[in-house]
Amino acid sequence: MSKKLQDLKPEKIDGDINLRRKPKKPATKEKSSSGFFKKETPINKIIDLYGVKKKHFFYIKGEKFHLPKSLGSLLKIGLLGFLIIFIINSINVYYKTKAIEKNITSEAYEGYSFLVDAGKSAGKIQFENASDTFKKALANFDEVKAELWFISSDKSYYNSQENIGSTVNALITGGEHFTSAGQYFLDAMEEFNKIPLYFVTKNNDPMGVSPSLTDTLKNGLNKANIAVKEISEASKNLNLVHEKNLPKEIAPRITTVKDQVKNISNLLNTTASHFPAILKLLGDEYPHRYLILLQNNNEIRPSGGFIGSYAIMDINKGIIEKLDVQDVYDIDGSYTDIIEPPDYLKKFTANWRFRDSNYSADFPTSAAKAKWFLEKEGGPKVDTVIAINQGLLRDMLEITGPIQVGNFGKLDSGNYNLLLSYVIEGKIWGPENPKHILKVFIPEFKKAIMKEENLSKVGSKIYKAIQQKHIMMYSPDADIEGLFDSLGVSGQMYENKPDEDYLSVINMSVGGTKSDLFMEENILHDTYLDKSGNITDEITIKRSHQWTDAVYYQWKKILAKYGFEKMDDQLIDILGRGRNKVFMKIYVPNGSILLNTSDSDISTQYDGDVKKTYFLATMEVTAGKTGFLKVKYRLPYLLDFNKTAATYKLITEKQPGSRGSIFTKTVHTDPEISNLSVYPPSAKIISDNEISYATNLVYDRYFSGIWKK
Repeated sequence: MSKKLQDLKPEKIDGDINLRRKPKKPATKEKSSSGFFKKETPINKIIDLYGVKKKHFFYIKGEKFHLPKSLGSLLKIGLLGFLIIFIINSINVYYKTKAIEKNITSEAYEGYSFLVDAGKSAGKIQFENASDTFKKALANFDEVKAELWFISSDKSYYNSQENIGSTVNALITGGEHFTSAGQYFLDAMEEFNKIPLYFVTKNNDPMGVSPSLTDTLKNGLNKANIAVKEISEASKNLNLVHEKNLPKEIAPRITTVKDQVKNISNLLNTTASHFPAILKLLGDEYPHRYLILLQNNNEIRPSGGFIGSYAIMDINKGIIEKLDVQDVYDIDGSYTDIIEPPDYLKKFTANWRFRDSNYSADFPTSAAKAKWFLEKEGGPKVDTVIAINQGLLRDMLEITGPIQVGNFGKLDSGNYNLLLSYVIEGKIWGPENPKHILKVFIPEFKKAIMKEENLSKVGSKIYKAIQQKHIMMYSPDADIEGLFDSLGVSGQMYENKPDEDYLSVINMSVGGTKSDLFMEENILHDTYLDKSGNITDEITIKRSHQWTDAVYYQWKKILAKYGFEKMDDQLIDILGRGRNKVFMKIYVPNGSILLNTSDSDISTQYDGDVKKTYFLATMEVTAGKTGFLKVKYRLPYLLDFNKTAATYKLITEKQPGSRGSIFTKTVHTDPEISNLSVYPPSAKIISDNEISYATNLVYDRYFSGIWKK
């Protein structure tokens, strides 16, 4: 049992306590009263640790050394002073930092605000504004760093990991790296922005003094690589920032900045990885050869339009050294071997040729086949394949204005389609070389479009054409194909996931007419969801041939201005009045089961190239008439209503070269099923069990909804 406090009694001390009195030296004892042993042992020898020989030493006893009283006092005062200074400094660091914490972090965040503004300016290609904003950000961070000099040098616990000191330091250092990355990135972008101008200048005057395109690109690449390193350092520092140490009103914004820096870092790394491919495309080390498929999408084909002509283009060090346009029938006519077509094309032709090589809606598949056909039929080997639909020419002519074509006259955005088709199909310039007009037109068009003042307009038109799949590119080189895919220009069909609905209606004109110019297509896609999770789709496709006599009279007026007074019926039919006949491939998720259809000749097929099921049908429509097709099928998966909710998703891809079908999506559900949300927001809730979404297929579309039971 422990003693109580009052049980502990002090020992009795006789007499007064004299603080100046020297204590008595106790007698030598084997054991002290406290229980500890104390025995004096004089040092008179040291034993060799190696045990070789004992060494003997003399021990001389001297006077005990005592520090001077003044020096001892100084040391005590110094030690005490150091301790006081250390404590005061630590307290000063803490409270001074706390006092300016909000101000410093606010200023640091202001620096990040400058960076965000600079990023926005860079995104809009306002590089001068972005550069000024980055400079403001750097000045802001320098100012903050100057205020925090005492934290930077402080090594106390307060500046250890996860404390305010380290947090602010990481914030500032990360901001400096981010700022540096932004400046290098802007410098790189300025170099890249010069490339289109240099490309035009060099190709208009190959012997001019303009810098090399590839050297300019490499210079930009070096700066971009430095930007990548700087942004990586910024990201590392920002990861050391602990939002819990920051004011509540600032912490969430810093979290957002960290996410933005991470995204920018990923973007820069991805972008930098594509530069070697760009150098290859410009013919940096070796000349690069292109096969350009000139597709007439008035006669629709799976990956665009009919390949009536093609061009071979060589680029070396960014300079176009060769651009030859050829008639596809010339190379096809010179080849005599039999090439067996795919099964569905056997109804159309028994002997496959280069002109029909774009048989697949998946452009990498069609482009690889076009490249193979060109070499098989005696043409040159090529590195990259580009498909361009004729519709893009209208957009380009809107930029250049009328183009003089020899003594023939001028072609513009309003008349080029009729005049080129009339001259070529009517063999106006001779039956031996009906497409000679293209060989006269293209060099003049090249001169007109490749002017400095047209660069920005051309860029916007090309961007739009890529989004609408009027331009697609393919290369067997993995680096280049990766670049095309990242730019959205590869034309690769979407690989839908097992729990996603998918639709793409692909038409192939087989009538030999240019009547797709006058076809309007409506697609109704109805989906039925039952309480067991079954998904049933019903597609209704309506194609209307909208050619009228008014079109004919308009044609006559245009042709009369060029001295053409006569148009025979056969030529009118070829140019658009004739019947429109297509093979139709309706792509759906692989494993879908056909339930019923309005066409008794429809069949279920499998496309191994894209791993999808499709329904193959034929539709023929004459001028002024409309054709219909209905197909009903069940999807190969179920919605799981046993979870909190089930999501239905549909990806709809437009056909390359198509001007855009009218598309209506409707979802019908059992009464037990209710909708929680739907995308896009423009979708209309018609009733508790019916949602509709109407749009066009000028671009690919996405629809989704969440349902519960």
